[in-house]
Amino acid sequence: MNLQKVSAADVAKKAGVSRTTVSFVLNNSPGKMISEDTRQKVLKAAEELGYEPNEYARGLAGTRHNSIGVFVCHSQSIFSDAYIPKVIEGVTQTLNKFRFQLVLQPLKLEQSDFLSIAKNDNLDGVIFINVHDDRSDFRKLVESDFPFVIIGTVKNKDTIQVDIDNRKSAKEAVAYLLKLGHRKIGMIAHASVVYNASYSRIKGYREAMSEAGVEVREEWIRMGDFSEESGYNAMTELLRIPGLTAVFAGNDVIAYGAIKAIQDSGLRIPDDISIVGFDDDYLSRYLNPPLTTITLPASGLGSQAAKLLIRIILREDRMEPKRVLLPTYFSIRKSCRNIG
Repeated sequence: MNLQKVSAADVAKKAGVSRTTVSFVLNNSPGKMISEDTRQKVLKAAEELGYEPNEYARGLAGTRHNSIGVFVCHSQSIFSDAYIPKVIEGVTQTLNKFRFQLVLQPLKLEQSDFLSIAKNDNLDGVIFINVHDDRSDFRKLVESDFPFVIIGTVKNKDTIQVDIDNRKSAKEAVAYLLKLGHRKIGMIAHASVVYNASYSRIKGYREAMSEAGVEVREEWIRMGDFSEESGYNAMTELLRIPGLTAVFAGNDVIAYGAIKAIQDSGLRIPDDISIVGFDDDYLSRYLNPPLTTITLPASGLGSQAAKLLIRIILREDRMEPKRVLLPTYFSIRKSCRNIG
């Protein structure tokens, strides 16, 4: 998505006219009372700035469907991961204000050609959840002029991304366990490291441990796949490590599985094992004991992404590539014990 081209708004500013006038002139709209002098001003400004009409935008002006897609790129967890419904809630609230409708697309990891799916669904733009830019279909979309916003982080800088600081938040969670006296702390990542959130949370875990002078052994880190079952299996493996006193779960869904594995082994939380999660899902505060976790603004991420995407679609201004970070906070509850 080339967001750095000269926009119609730039032409309007240079010519001293409205963006609507620029649109009428450059699209040669019939029946519009525009003087020849004004028309020449617009054409001259466009030529001097090197304005190149966006073919997709020109088509969109007459065929907008007021539909925005939310592409969830790990469909197996769309209903089990409470983070996703919260994001969708935020998207929907914003779309309703602008009279856009939402089209939800749960996609399997191997499914390809985002651009074709978007066009077949008559979408004006797409919001991605948990996409990663190693995919060829994602690279194809970036090279097109199709509007999209990412909730999360990808390597490609020529995109608009809305996220949290996963590394910093994870580091805060693990630093809390270290402050309570824990040293042998396991981690269960919530997904493969191809996802930036997972990679960054592992990085935050390692940094906190390193700064506390604790050497991390590779067997202390286990990988999940967004599911409770993977959290259960990973925790079962971690419990084989002698002396383990705490675990950091990459998200609350993983934590749910880990908690079940701890309880099934006859151990108690937090008396025997302390646990910290990430996300603050609906159920986390109602567990026994309530889960200490990182609270992230899932609804806010959805709302912010929707606002940015609508601005692109409506061509309200020139949108530069950007990465917007929203704040998190640490919710301390009853799942951790001080052993210092």
